[in-house]
Amino acid sequence: MGSPGTPVELSDGTLVCEDYGLQICHQCCCDYTFMNDNDLQHPTIEEPLMSSEEIVDRALRIAEPANKVLRGAAAKSVADVQAAKYCEECHLTWMPAESGSAAWYDECPHHDSLGGKHAEQRTLFVHVDGACPGNGKQNAIGGIGIYFGPSSSFNLSAPLANFITMKPHTSQKAELEAAANALKIIRNECMPARRELLRKLNICPCHENCWSASFPFQVVMITDSAYLFDCITSHLLIWRWNPDTRKYTNKKSGNVIKNSEHIRNIVEEVELLAERGVQVLWKKVPRELNQEADRLAKTGAELSSTCSVATRLSTIS
Repeated sequence: MGSPGTPVELSDGTLVCEDYGLQICHQCCCDYTFMNDNDLQHPTIEEPLMSSEEIVDRALRIAEPANKVLRGAAAKSVADVQAAKYCEECHLTWMPAESGSAAWYDECPHHDSLGGKHAEQRTLFVHVDGACPGNGKQNAIGGIGIYFGPSSSFNLSAPLANFITMKPHTSQKAELEAAANALKIIRNECMPARRELLRKLNICPCHENCWSASFPFQVVMITDSAYLFDCITSHLLIWRWNPDTRKYTNKKSGNVIKNSEHIRNIVEEVELLAERGVQVLWKKVPRELNQEADRLAKTGAELSSTCSVATRLSTIS
């Protein structure tokens, strides 16, 4: 890292801090805005005063469209799953920070407002699995399991019947729906909770750049299912989506792809998260590294089909 007070000049002549690329940086304790030529050449136009809350809200609105990071639903991850660390405060499991980072960042990279170049370090891990005793039979009952961490309030165990009405249930449908619903939880629950946590931390609330740069992160979807992994990371590249029939077809043969609607649910969630600055990656692991999600999925299959979608198992015995 550069020494505080060592600016870097951008192509437009703007001076920024070397480490984070910001004109005003709370990490480096520097402010280079007074050196802007524009400030000397043009009279200052006073803007209406805003409260801290209004400034934060404005920064949050700017952050999402400015940080669209979709590389496609098929992106694979090479992250080390076993190195993940669970945060008791935010109930999520994150990739640890690089060595040498500040102590508060090592504890949880979720609690920061570092620059955009750190977004790849800001990586969330989620385990998903599906189960279906009597797989393929007309009376089979599937279940889904979503595991965010050992005591996470976001963990989910639920019957597949909560999410689909068509039978028969299959393990493939359960695996696909587990992934789609994990992404929904991230979008509808984890992200709002993250915003609220950053509000409470009140990290540099007066500078929009700091707030905007703190929101992009990656999600690594962890599965032991070769079917789910291959569908999303390989087969999607040779399929064609028909919005009229809501089916995927093989580009070469024209054959309709089985479970198209469930696969599409995942793709649409990936796109919705991308619009909010979140990139989704995929990681296939051996079954022994996905045991908690597997246990939640099996429990979900055993639950009554009338069980609420919101059923959560935050602890696993």
